Amino acid sequence: MATPNPQTLIFSNAGDQHSIILNRLRDRGVAAAGGADDKIGWFEWSAEPGCKIDDRNAWAQANPSLGHTISIENLEAAMMDDESIVRTELLCQWVSQINPAISPTSWASCAKPKLKLDKEKQTWMAIDLSPDRRAGALIAAQRLEDNKFIVVLLETFENPVNLDDKQLANSVADWFRKYPVETVAYSRQTSGAVAARLAPAGINTTPIDGAVYGQACDEMLSAITSQRLIHGNQDELTKQVLSAVKLPFRDGGWYLGRKVSNSTICAAVALAMVSHFATAPDAEMDIMVG
Repeated sequence: MATPNPQTLIFSNAGDQHSIILNRLRDRGVAAAGGADDKIGWFEWSAEPGCKIDDRNAWAQANPSLGHTISIENLEAAMMDDESIVRTELLCQWVSQINPAISPTSWASCAKPKLKLDKEKQTWMAIDLSPDRRAGALIAAQRLEDNKFIVVLLETFENPVNLDDKQLANSVADWFRKYPVETVAYSRQTSGAVAARLAPAGINTTPIDGAVYGQACDEMLSAITSQRLIHGNQDELTKQVLSAVKLPFRDGGWYLGRKVSNSTICAAVALAMVSHFATAPDAEMDIMVG
């Protein structure tokens, strides 16, 4: 700022949705390329979106010095890293979350667009709210044949100040009446007040917390990696699922959590809770919902 012709050079690989400064600079650069009056230059070498991580043409797109200062053998060796790290560090692609709990490739392999719930089938629902009570999500699940099950994001909730428990309970009740719902899962830590309003209406609720929630996360992850979980490729559900990270329990287990406090993953948490019921053996269902 104190020189006649100042210049700042910034070099970086790609980031994720939490890379605030980098994303802001990239948005400015893209806007300038589109004609905005901004003295900024953005030069990006990145692979085509959606490419496979072992696509060597994509490697060349993102590494212009390939064969000069970077060898093909070094890139091959780095392919053993987590997929999100490979995409950001080597392919210069933006991801929802670096090192997410759920692999983007595994999640994409479970997608079946235009998925619909059956109004006659046994259904489980789950609601979760963010710690600041400004966001929430309602998820439903139904079983299919061959131990598979479908999940659908029914509704998301937002309020810049605070979500209203009564309005949430009314929304859940509206969805509850559309399907033969066995129970609505919730966390005592975030949604206990909503569950308390559902009980007088005759809606069965089940708390999922602590070790049971950790088990639910494991059950969901297993169902995704084995492609027993099927989702409708909803943009918001995908965004929230891929924004969740693994956080450790003291006993060595793990659970879905947030990398930053303002990250919204309510749909992912609710997804884990409904997976707990959808993956349970039939003999255990009466115990869990009774």
